[in-house]
Amino acid sequence: MSAALLAVLLITAMLTSGCTGDSSVPPVKVLFIGNSYTAYNGGIDAALRGLAPRVSAASVAPGGYTLREHLADPATMDTLDDGWDYIVLQEQSQKPVYDYSDYLDSARQLTKRIREVKGTPLLLMTWERPDSARVTTAALRRTTSGVANKLGLSVIPAGMAFADSARATPAIILNGPDGHPTREGTYLAACTVYAELFGKTPVGNTYTAGLDAGVAKSLQQAAARAAGR
Repeated sequence: MSAALLAVLLITAMLTSGCTGDSSVPPVKVLFIGNSYTAYNGGIDAALRGLAPRVSAASVAPGGYTLREHLADPATMDTLDDGWDYIVLQEQSQKPVYDYSDYLDSARQLTKRIREVKGTPLLLMTWERPDSARVTTAALRRTTSGVANKLGLSVIPAGMAFADSARATPAIILNGPDGHPTREGTYLAACTVYAELFGKTPVGNTYTAGLDAGVAKSLQQAAARAAGR
């Protein structure tokens, strides 16, 4: 074996030995359009890259933004032209319940634009807020599914995964009083995105986002159940 080949093999071994996540997922591009629910804890996009390291994922997620505000923001609209395979739309956490008609109209306009640039839009169902009595899992499921059915979209059921995890393992805290996710919540949302986008169970994925292995496994299982994987 030549010294040059040995050097290449050693470098390859060093690069791959520390790899985690599922490298069998194809190298697709995923964009998240949302707000702080998406951006907290480094972002759902970063956690998705950990779960599927060949995926290129990014986000446009200013705090408090609605989909209506994204429509009016050139930074968001220009980003849509960057050749994304999937674009995940996350509405402001209360908007689907308090202003369904605007949620529907904003999602419709963004869906039209995304399809024009050959991307696949999806809706992220967020989770209930402890500080907002009407923003429940049932209400979010109803409104998000309603928009999805009208526009022919798939739903990433993160809110259902949160509810499932809260029932199964209530000791794992997923979000604060205003709904913003903990590290566990962001990881759970990313696992649900992974399951829905790629049609694969996240159970057994070696990427844990620095969480305890048992906690990560429980969250993976909740995401798999919510996504039917």
